[in-house]
Amino acid sequence: MLRIEHVTKHFGETVILEDASYEFPGHGLVCLLGPSGSGKSTLLNLIAGFDSEYEGTIHACGENLSRMNADGLCAYRRDQVGFVFQNYHLLPGFSVLENVLTPAELNAQSQEDSEQTARELLSRLGMAEKAGQSVETLSGGQKQRVAIARALMGDPQLILADEPTGALDRTTSNEIMALLKELSADRLVIVITHDSKVCEFADEVLHIQDKKIAAKRTAIDRLEHPADAPIKSGTAVPRKRAGQNFKVHLKRYLTASLAISIGLLAFLFSLSFGNVMEREIKSFQAKNTAFNNGYIKGVDDGTVLEFLQNDERIEDAYYQYKLENLILTFNAHAEPLSEKLPMPKSGEALSYGTMPRKGENEIAITPSLAKKFTADIQSLLGQTVILSANDKDYSLTISGIYNAGYDDFFVSSDVEQLLYQGLPKQDNYSINYDVKSFEDVVSVSNTLQLRGISAKNAAAEVYAFQQSFRSLEQLFTIISVLTLFLALFLCVVLLFKLQNTRYQELGLLSALGFKASYLSGMIRWENLYLSAFSALVSGVLLAISAFACRLLDFPLALGIAQVLLCIGGSFAVIIAISTLASAKLIRTEPAEALKHG
Repeated sequence: MLRIEHVTKHFGETVILEDASYEFPGHGLVCLLGPSGSGKSTLLNLIAGFDSEYEGTIHACGENLSRMNADGLCAYRRDQVGFVFQNYHLLPGFSVLENVLTPAELNAQSQEDSEQTARELLSRLGMAEKAGQSVETLSGGQKQRVAIARALMGDPQLILADEPTGALDRTTSNEIMALLKELSADRLVIVITHDSKVCEFADEVLHIQDKKIAAKRTAIDRLEHPADAPIKSGTAVPRKRAGQNFKVHLKRYLTASLAISIGLLAFLFSLSFGNVMEREIKSFQAKNTAFNNGYIKGVDDGTVLEFLQNDERIEDAYYQYKLENLILTFNAHAEPLSEKLPMPKSGEALSYGTMPRKGENEIAITPSLAKKFTADIQSLLGQTVILSANDKDYSLTISGIYNAGYDDFFVSSDVEQLLYQGLPKQDNYSINYDVKSFEDVVSVSNTLQLRGISAKNAAAEVYAFQQSFRSLEQLFTIISVLTLFLALFLCVVLLFKLQNTRYQELGLLSALGFKASYLSGMIRWENLYLSAFSALVSGVLLAISAFACRLLDFPLALGIAQVLLCIGGSFAVIIAISTLASAKLIRTEPAEALKHG
């Protein structure tokens, strides 16, 4: 059943086995005794098909292991070998029954038949009542019984037990060894141990001496070889196990998904802050139209006006004149104004409302003038007054009240130009101009200064306003980018940490006979599930954010590009990080993977 012929194994220049040969009995309990470093685990790895870098031949269960490739060795472990480990290597997050059923994915039995077999094994090992219990809640002895039940699922000819009692007390150790002794009645059980007490249960005791396999005690009668077990076949589905693993690690995956989703959302909000700035500027401009206004006092020979009218950034450049004999009438109460001198709008602060807007037929008046109409001056907003000038009446809506300490008013540029029609010829008192865009107020002011034109405007206030918003925008962008990088870092740490905890899982599955292609497929499906889950989380958070922004009147930029950035970016980032994190995991050899932990 198991025969080793002229096997030599070395690591670099260190020789572990040299021309070693030994024929094991067909069944019974064989202990390989020796201290750590004596070569016991190396021999076990060779017999298990974990290590194929050796010279010589190993025949096991009718197979020549030295001629088999990686997939063939997986099939050998699947069909002929059961494993029992010192650290149990049970899959955390799964129940007792689910752990025992793990090898059943590789055989042709139905799910119902496999589950019945698993329950019978658990009952035989005194673990029937623990079938639905999480393996994390079991004692050491109970965990080892579950591991033995899992090892028996495929009814193997060969059971390899690596220090199966190393983590147990003496009483529990004896119970486990008695179980293994019972199982060895119809199969070969090889136990690796450094405990001579364990060898009391053995039919044969071996050790490695002078790089050879030597018998310390041999069975009086060599146990005959049972017939080779039939080859099993079955198709394991990586997608199914990937789904099970995803459920087990859901909390960690959710944390990673939230991290990257929140980071992308923060970045999206930073992009949207430009909309906030634009909206606030427009709102500020709508309430403070005077900030776009410029005023140049003095008589002009036409040179300055022509320059202003030729500047594409400027509109409504016109001469202003002194007006006389004006009357304002509200609710039949008339207030005469002997004269009205053009004044700069930009220097006035509003108490209520807004400055007059072009095309709205509006007027803003001073508090002293408003009090002549009513004591509650704020109630005048939206009311209609009649302005009489040059024998013409103009019906105007009071849009605002500004803080001048004398009787005066402002009208919009279109209304003001109507007031000047029909006036006797006279020199202009000043020049009015309006800057089309709020963003150009400062640049227009600078242009006029360079030409030596003295204008009264709100360039200083506008500049301070713009700088404040730009500073806020830069700060928000920096914070958002840092949040994004922090989210990426956290996501990388979480996924790499998670994958580092899974070496034993993949080592175990490989030991149970799952091929490398299956394990790669399983990890790829898990990564795909995680990426899709992250995209879903991003979509949900995006929808919640959009709803919250609508309630808070925050102008979140949410076009197709932004949705794709958030959802697609989350998917792409997670798939890239998870693939990178699992690359080393997939390439690690089974024996090495089982040592992690």
